[in-house]
Amino acid sequence: MSDEKASQGGSPAPSVHDEKASSDAASEYIHADLRDLDVGLKFAAGHAEDFELTPAESTRLRRKLDWRLLPLLCLIYTVQFIDKGTLASASILGILTDNKLTTNDFNNLSSAFYIGYLIFEYPQNFALQYFPVGKWITFNIFLWSLFLGLQATCHNYGGLFALRLLLGAAEGCMSTGLMIIIGMFYTRREIGERIGWVFQCNGLATIIIGFIAFGVAHVGPDSKVHPWQWLIIVNTLLTFGSFLLFLLWFPDNPTTARFLTEEEKVRCVKRVQENRNGIETKSWKKSQMLEALRDPKTYLFAFAGGFISLQGGIGVQYSIIIKSYGFTTLQTTLLNIPSGFAQIIGISSAGYALRWFPNSRFIIGIIWFIPCYLACLLQLLVPFSNKAAHLVGIYLIYFGGSPAFIMLMSAVSSNISGHTKKVTTNAIFLIGYALGQVSCSQFWKDRYKPRNLVPWGLELMTFLIAAILIIVIRYLYVQENKRRDALYAHAQATGEGLHDFDEFAYVDTVDEKGNKIRTKVEKAMLDITDSENLSFRYVL
Repeated sequence: MSDEKASQGGSPAPSVHDEKASSDAASEYIHADLRDLDVGLKFAAGHAEDFELTPAESTRLRRKLDWRLLPLLCLIYTVQFIDKGTLASASILGILTDNKLTTNDFNNLSSAFYIGYLIFEYPQNFALQYFPVGKWITFNIFLWSLFLGLQATCHNYGGLFALRLLLGAAEGCMSTGLMIIIGMFYTRREIGERIGWVFQCNGLATIIIGFIAFGVAHVGPDSKVHPWQWLIIVNTLLTFGSFLLFLLWFPDNPTTARFLTEEEKVRCVKRVQENRNGIETKSWKKSQMLEALRDPKTYLFAFAGGFISLQGGIGVQYSIIIKSYGFTTLQTTLLNIPSGFAQIIGISSAGYALRWFPNSRFIIGIIWFIPCYLACLLQLLVPFSNKAAHLVGIYLIYFGGSPAFIMLMSAVSSNISGHTKKVTTNAIFLIGYALGQVSCSQFWKDRYKPRNLVPWGLELMTFLIAAILIIVIRYLYVQENKRRDALYAHAQATGEGLHDFDEFAYVDTVDEKGNKIRTKVEKAMLDITDSENLSFRYVL
């Protein structure tokens, strides 16, 4: 039971019993009502047996979900990364001179985004717990477009800093929202690959913004609207268009998805029951929050995410770095386009590796760090006159860094059960991510230019530390899976504690006539944590 396939074995559909139904060892999980339970359980209880979910039907439903959800998720991640890359492209299009920005000012503007992200990360996750996920994400996309557009009116550092901070605050729900939404609709075997597909759009965004920057760079010097302002205006229109599409079509969870029939909604709920971590619960559970805070893996994930994110400074500095190799402004706008292709190829290759080796997220992440090591060594050891080698180093960073982060996100999404615990863990993980992004922006000082040996040395160190942390997390999960397997074997041999491994429990509800009905349900749908559910096995 320690591998991923064992952790995802199918289970019989829930059945309904009357009040006199005999309770078995699972009776300790009886609840008085469904108010604090998973929305999937509330929706499916009583008629989950109505439809049989065959492999063919599961595949058909997955394809329908892909066609309806992934285009919107890919769109918003493309637009999001375009918006985050706006400052980098604007750095060579006049925003520095028009706003009288020093190098430190520019670095601080990059940090401001993630300071806002950091400050509002917990409030954003708290809101995702209480408000419909799809609607809350849509509302923040509107705010996002507003704060982005207002930057085009700025003429000083203070105004840009304030708007960058608010932009980061609005973006704070996106990554957590992505992990929650994908976890609601897809099985654990599918989550990693789909997160990868969505993150591929960061590479697509890098390509698109390169062409947009190349186009607006041709704006004449006498234009009242300067090139960097045109760049922001175009990106704002793209973001507002995305808001309208989300407003019309983005669902909150499988039970409210308008593109699914009632039958498909039940099947969608049944399909993800194998994840053993439910869909969504709107009741905040203090015990689950405390469990997440006491779990050392929560902080290991946060530190690993933070160290991986220390490469993020390149995402803001790349235009300045490439131009320092001796290229013109127009050449620089085009030379970063291959970075997008490198990112797409890196994420795609990691996704296919995960498809062939589905229980190897951590190993894939570690292997994909190797190009990052090579990239840093190229920047540190190759003569500065060798432009081609240094450009290759930039592209290798994009090739390897993103897949490693995606594998880590996939592990967080797949291995945490209990909705409050998952939201809390996601928040702490993304706080680590934001701290890494805030810190990395401060590496790139004037005194290190043009070779930037200190920043590249720090980049190499952070990748090595991140790999060590990932190895430690994987080791802890392997040991815990072995411990649970041993407990299960002992329980089978002796009969002691065997009920702890039951996959089912009973829930008491009251119908309209006041009659008590006892419903047999999957224990995972009771919104219990991975620590409480000993039949849960961690994916690796």
